[in-house]
Amino acid sequence: MVEKTFESIYTTLKDRILAGKYSIKMRLPIEDDLIAEFEASRYAVRKAIRQLADDGLVYSVKGRGVVLLEHTPQTQKFNLNLGQLAGIKALNTDKTLDYRTDVVSFTQEIVDADLSTKTAFEIGIPVYAIKRVRLFNGKRAVIDINYFNAQLTPGINAEIARKSIYHYLQHDLKIKIAVVKRMLRVDSAEMVDLKYLDLGQNNCVGNMISIAFNDTGRQFEYTESHFIPNEFVFNQLIRN
Repeated sequence: MVEKTFESIYTTLKDRILAGKYSIKMRLPIEDDLIAEFEASRYAVRKAIRQLADDGLVYSVKGRGVVLLEHTPQTQKFNLNLGQLAGIKALNTDKTLDYRTDVVSFTQEIVDADLSTKTAFEIGIPVYAIKRVRLFNGKRAVIDINYFNAQLTPGINAEIARKSIYHYLQHDLKIKIAVVKRMLRVDSAEMVDLKYLDLGQNNCVGNMISIAFNDTGRQFEYTESHFIPNEFVFNQLIRN
């Protein structure tokens, strides 16, 4: 039999992942099994897996294999690759800023159907629902609307939210953050934006939506960062 190309391996594996064939173990078969099944070279199999990783469907973990990331119709919309883009604060390191975070809302909620549709979290799980306003030189420039899976990120409180949730997750809970998917769009300003942001004459906001996965493929975060559109510039260097 003629060896299959990486494109055909990629397409077959992607179709299986989206159909839920590997959902029980949340892992792809080991590399040698894929080589045998497709009668393909190791290079072709690895190239297909790299493409799946670029699509945000899988993540390779040393000693554990290729882990599937939880996927839903919502998470599959997140196709914008912004590389190593950090948070809003880090985008302004070339300016002198007086930076402050105010936690304006901190509650625990149970995910219902509407929130599940919005965030891709499973109905019935507990989440921390947090709103944080970011002030730059006294100007309310960003509001983060966060939802964290409370089962995967236990112990978050308002003080942690004010300082740094990610520092707590990585240094205290030792969570390995495998993949963050982001979507950047412009939305009409809503009541929450008019209330908490110094929009001035703006009637719209930039919206950076992020969903984050740990190294077992579980989604632990959904965040919307609404920001004044003329206050920030996003730069990306693409290497071929």
